[in-house]
Amino acid sequence: MKKRIIALLLSVVMVFSATSITSLAADEYTSSEITINTLGEKLLQGLVGVISALIKAPYSWVSEDKYFETTELHDTSTEFVDEAQGEYWSVGYASDTLQTGNELDCYVGGSLTVGKKLATEVWDDQRVRTVAISDGRGISVFVSLDSFGLAGSEVNKIRDMLSGYCKEKNITSINISTLHQHSCVDTLGLNGDIVAALFLSPIRNIFGIKNPSGLNDTFMANLYKKVESTVKGAVESMEEGDLYYGSVDASEYIHDKRDPQVIDPNINRFRFVPADGGKETWIVNAGIHCVGLGAGGTTVSGDYPYYFEKYINEKADANFIMIQGAELAITSEYGENLIVDPKLVEEYDEGYARMAAYGAKLGELTCSIEDSVKLDPILNYATKTYTCPVENSILQLAAKGGLLTNTVVKSGFMKYSIVTECGYMKLGNDVAVVISGGELAPEIAFGGATTAEESWSGEAWNYAPICDKVDGRKLIVFGITNDQTGYMLTDNSWRSFLCENEEIVTAGPAAGSSFINAFYELLDEVR
Repeated sequence: MKKRIIALLLSVVMVFSATSITSLAADEYTSSEITINTLGEKLLQGLVGVISALIKAPYSWVSEDKYFETTELHDTSTEFVDEAQGEYWSVGYASDTLQTGNELDCYVGGSLTVGKKLATEVWDDQRVRTVAISDGRGISVFVSLDSFGLAGSEVNKIRDMLSGYCKEKNITSINISTLHQHSCVDTLGLNGDIVAALFLSPIRNIFGIKNPSGLNDTFMANLYKKVESTVKGAVESMEEGDLYYGSVDASEYIHDKRDPQVIDPNINRFRFVPADGGKETWIVNAGIHCVGLGAGGTTVSGDYPYYFEKYINEKADANFIMIQGAELAITSEYGENLIVDPKLVEEYDEGYARMAAYGAKLGELTCSIEDSVKLDPILNYATKTYTCPVENSILQLAAKGGLLTNTVVKSGFMKYSIVTECGYMKLGNDVAVVISGGELAPEIAFGGATTAEESWSGEAWNYAPICDKVDGRKLIVFGITNDQTGYMLTDNSWRSFLCENEEIVTAGPAAGSSFINAFYELLDEVR
């Protein structure tokens, strides 16, 4: 009977997460709609919470105090300086495919699904791109994966693999981002066979047997190897040169699906120009979901970044790496001026061809950027480990079933938290970068948060936006970096997953405040 209840509850929840209830998804809600949806969610959260409470937590979930007492954290920091210590930047680049040929044996990331969401086709590549950058005082490495997400626990495995090499080469930080394609092999684990995992988790957890997830061991082993090799390749290929920052307004091609309407309208570009005139490296940043093939498909594709890179490679002859921005509910806006290749329509379908045209359009815009500033060779960097409470019983249940591969600790009686991290970086004296382990709401960074009057709860968001705290520097967000903790809303914009998609894959209403409190503590520490 318990199995049937779990299956029924999860089926209902997954249906709500996979499809919007359009009659209730408008920007405005009546008081009765708010009441119905709030009560409905509380009921469903409560029922799932009861089921979750009946399942023993995995043995690996220690108390929060014990975790911080016994675990060597990966927090790192450089000395924050205002004057350049050298004349040039040093940058290196490497890239490789992540595919092994066994992709059809793998689950595909994207929307939560009941049943086995195995790949059925492979339409293009899934890559790792890595850049090493230094101001002469140490090396920071940034890895970007074509992937739905990567848990902080997996990021730290890779860091540990490279610890000896980091000491040898004076690498001060390794950062791993994901571009959040909903059409890539599942590297987060959340898209495994949900019902099958939860049926057996009560027994497995009692005997300390590891639960299965959506991760494919062969694919993940290859991913570790490729990340390790590209980190070394990027470091070994470093050369001196100048680093420039510029941006272009791409708001015409960006759509925010959720109020408040706040986006970073720019494609941001850091352009490294080698002193000897060699091949340039472009670090590109934009906050746009990669859902060109939908959220629930089973076709493997790198989505628009595949064609974004193709355009940059062909038109600018430059190395390409993209890092996602603050893209909570932000997706592509195709517009009417995309040039769709009829050959791609014939070979694949209209949707794929339009996605390819969109990637090429972003490439065209990026090539039009005129550098606004030459950055002094100053790289200041710091990270901080913190915990975020898992108040969403849906994710708590998935975690107990082994599908949430993040590091989870016990934070009280029947209470659990994710161990995650945030970071801060200054490039030159002109650019500040906030590093977020989840899909950050842009209003947390740039302002314009939901007001008390607009909020379902009637509460205000009493935090200054990060842009007000960076001393007038241009603020950029590196999102889904060093973890994937899901959506990070302002606490007062939490509504109900019965009428919104974001709440279903959010740790809980306190995800935003947990992040901002930790981030502001980090800022105070480095100032």
